[in-house]
Amino acid sequence: MQTALGYARTMPDVDAVVVGAGLAGLVTAQWLVAQGRTVRVLEARDRVGGRVLNGTTADGHVVELGGQWIGPNQDRISSLALDLGVATFPTYNEGQNIVSYQGKLRRYTGAIPKLPPHVLADIGSAQSRLDKMARTVPLDAPWAAPDAEEWDGETVETWIRRHMRTEGGRSMLRLAVTAVFAAEACDLSLLHFLFYVNSGGQLDRMMNVAGGAQERRFVGGAQLIPDRLAQRLADVLVTSAPVRAIEQDDTGVTVRADGHTVRGTYAVVCVPPTLAGRIEYTPLLPAQRDQLTQKLPMGSVMKVLAVFDEPFWRRDGLSGQATSDVGPSGSRSTTRRPKGARASFSASSRAGTPANLRRRPTPNGKSRSSSAWRGASGQRRRRPAK
Repeated sequence: MQTALGYARTMPDVDAVVVGAGLAGLVTAQWLVAQGRTVRVLEARDRVGGRVLNGTTADGHVVELGGQWIGPNQDRISSLALDLGVATFPTYNEGQNIVSYQGKLRRYTGAIPKLPPHVLADIGSAQSRLDKMARTVPLDAPWAAPDAEEWDGETVETWIRRHMRTEGGRSMLRLAVTAVFAAEACDLSLLHFLFYVNSGGQLDRMMNVAGGAQERRFVGGAQLIPDRLAQRLADVLVTSAPVRAIEQDDTGVTVRADGHTVRGTYAVVCVPPTLAGRIEYTPLLPAQRDQLTQKLPMGSVMKVLAVFDEPFWRRDGLSGQATSDVGPSGSRSTTRRPKGARASFSASSRAGTPANLRRRPTPNGKSRSSSAWRGASGQRRRRPAK
């Protein structure tokens, strides 16, 4: 068969065609195979894993360029890692943390930053209220929550402005939202936020290291999980095959990708809504679903990693964890390796593009990324390792 992109290879019929080889697609395919179904997985990129991606430093050590943490309540990914033989190790969490608030660096120990009492009271009151609201949102049907319609009609930002009394409290809660969701509070439905909080075990657990969502990491990097899943599915996985069209008729579906055409009884689309909306469907998607794919963007976050020969900040009693209410990088944390230390900090969607990060100098003329790093590491001047 000839397409606009050239000749497409027609593959044997299968029970299910899975579109996307991120964690969702790979886990779906593995489950279907375990049920005795025939499967074909089509992935647009030349690799698997989606937003889970390992990289390698100049000295040959693995760093994680995408998602990296695992914590309590995340039972399914924990079980999957165990099944695949991917071990975990604890995030370094000893020493004092730093919060940069209104231009001043403050050290603190534990999970509560050293902020003015009235700001802490404002944050505590808001957190308690949000946790209480979240507990009323059913995880299996969030739309059935008593106040679902009202909450879905406002953003988290709207709630913050209405119910928080201090600008410092508002700023720090916005920062927490951005760090967890890689999105701004003004872009998030309050109902979705509350559903996520309930699913994650309340706000404290979502933001903390000890007993929280940042408690552990994967030995060898998080991408080992999709890579090992892909090895199990090697006979049914096709990469570099972006799906362009899905056609449905009375007997099944035809999925057309670059260089491949697959016929199946069902198609399972396991890519984010924004990407799913780029596929041509015959017949057309229902109007509401089509609108959803156009209006539900993915989170946007930039991650910067600096590698040092040694964790010099620990000699100053610092953990390497820091939070700031200014600049492009809202949160920073260090990681470790067998020799030396690897320090990383992630900049939120406020950072914009890498070019913008470089072009936005601080008042003293230094780049915001380097200034942010010096704050997290106690302002000592050390060059990253080559």
